Amino acid sequence: MEKGVLIPVITPFHEDSSVDEETLRQLVDFYFTAKVHGLFALGSSGQGPALSEAERRSVAEIVIDQATGRTPVIIHVGCADTPTTVALAKHANEIGAAAIGVIPPYYYNDAPPSAILEHYRKVAEACPLPIYIYENPKYCGISISPDFGVTLKKEVSTIKGIKVSYGDGAMEDYVKLFPEDVSVFTGNADIFGLVPFGIAGMINPPTSSVPELTVALYEALEAKDYAKGAELQAKVTQITQMFISTQKKYGRGTIAETFRLRGLPVKRFPRWETAPLPEEAIEGMRTVYRDVGILD
Repeated sequence: MEKGVLIPVITPFHEDSSVDEETLRQLVDFYFTAKVHGLFALGSSGQGPALSEAERRSVAEIVIDQATGRTPVIIHVGCADTPTTVALAKHANEIGAAAIGVIPPYYYNDAPPSAILEHYRKVAEACPLPIYIYENPKYCGISISPDFGVTLKKEVSTIKGIKVSYGDGAMEDYVKLFPEDVSVFTGNADIFGLVPFGIAGMINPPTSSVPELTVALYEALEAKDYAKGAELQAKVTQITQMFISTQKKYGRGTIAETFRLRGLPVKRFPRWETAPLPEEAIEGMRTVYRDVGILD
């Protein structure tokens, strides 16, 4: 069972919108230096749905090649259709992924539960890797509730995890209802009250530029050092609140600026055109990073 801080790796781009392989490799090394517990590639932050099938294969290969077995890599393979999802799942298995993430088939959000079940069943039949359900109804339009997730698990034994980003059910229900061999990850960064009660860890985009903080937080909670955990959670929450408020004003380009503050040369993110953040917004972000001890 995977546990800990799994980082949702962004896919950085050149100004012409092509994948920036060099920076992507630097990001993987950045996370390895921070001793994260795993990587989650090609989800929402990984821009999977904004890439062609060939580009998704290429990004998956780059991440796994650069990781070189140093940390587990989960490749998100979910698509709007089952055949492409199956093809990407097979590819992830071939290149050495530790597991695959699978969002319900998006866009056609009127699909009945039987169709969702068949989607996951077909992926499992084609690929022996552990499956992590990607529960993200905000973007795919379909929710895997705790009860439905249990139904899927009964029918698809290789389901071994779930990332709950915007779930319809309470986090404690996922933990309570799923069997012990399923790791329940939150998409949020407020884990102080969750890890002691069975949450396996976090996969959180707003804190992906401060992996040393989130790793330290998780490890303090695992060690039951709650005084240190409370201190670290306050810092992580400060980063999260800053990020969310800034992104609400200026969009996903916010995350590119957080990496630039860390000295990583992210030229473009997301893939589409975004207006540059004003200098006062960047300075506000820099101030918070200084307050929590990330920048001098």
